[in-house]
Amino acid sequence: MLSHLKLRNSARRLLSILFILLLTSGLLPGQKLQPLGGTLVVAVPVKEGLVVCSDKRLFNNDARTFNDTFVKIRKINSSSLFVATHTVGFFDPRSGKMEFDAVDLTAKYVAKHPLADGKPFWDGLKKEIADQLRAYLANRKYAEWPESDKKNSNLLFNLLFYSIKENRSLGHSVKVFYEKARTPVIYVSDPVTEEIKSPKLGGKGKELLDYLARNPSIAQEPLITRFGQVNFNVQETAATDAVSFARKLFALTSTGLPEARVSSTFDCALLGYQSGFQWLPTGSQ
Repeated sequence: MLSHLKLRNSARRLLSILFILLLTSGLLPGQKLQPLGGTLVVAVPVKEGLVVCSDKRLFNNDARTFNDTFVKIRKINSSSLFVATHTVGFFDPRSGKMEFDAVDLTAKYVAKHPLADGKPFWDGLKKEIADQLRAYLANRKYAEWPESDKKNSNLLFNLLFYSIKENRSLGHSVKVFYEKARTPVIYVSDPVTEEIKSPKLGGKGKELLDYLARNPSIAQEPLITRFGQVNFNVQETAATDAVSFARKLFALTSTGLPEARVSSTFDCALLGYQSGFQWLPTGSQ
């Protein structure tokens, strides 16, 4: 028993330095919302640039159904992309449409405003999100407003931006919080920006790490430990290696954590220092 406990603790220490989590996502049952499944995002710096992978599950919370063909990675330009996680929109059963769609909103905004503008870009995006969310609520009775997600500190959705600049890989995270009140509380965070020098997880990463900690023999498989922060070497890692690593993580999450609602199917894109944005074959279709 003691040796098993030591093994688990050792695996957890390994995993704690393996990834830096960007977000833990979830969903309260019964809300008329449209989550993008659980959404797991894997970002890996490689010698060619930055590989970003995301699962493909789109979950309809009203119908309790899902499909595993939804493309969550959205291209901005040749050097940047974004992925949205958590509750990305509000579905109106009367119209049968998404009446507030964070992915569509962001895609339209980035099409008109360069990410390279820095602070003006982020300030404008924050205002656009808050204005459209308030407009959505203003057109509905208070009883029809979505409930606050207290389980996740009132988090509504998270936007994960990835970009490359001068042979550097960057990640930017913007969180949107909403609290149901007669005067709704809406807060859009400033972006948290970091240089990506080792693999990062977004979305259901914490649940995956907990699963690996409970299964230390899996956590110590060579394909996983190779990408640990201590062992990771960007210059010895190719884009195809990153895809193989992502495939392992999506398969583990899908089979080991079905409640996470993450598909085994996934997409990967490379932001190449020389080649720019390109889709990568994943063999998961």
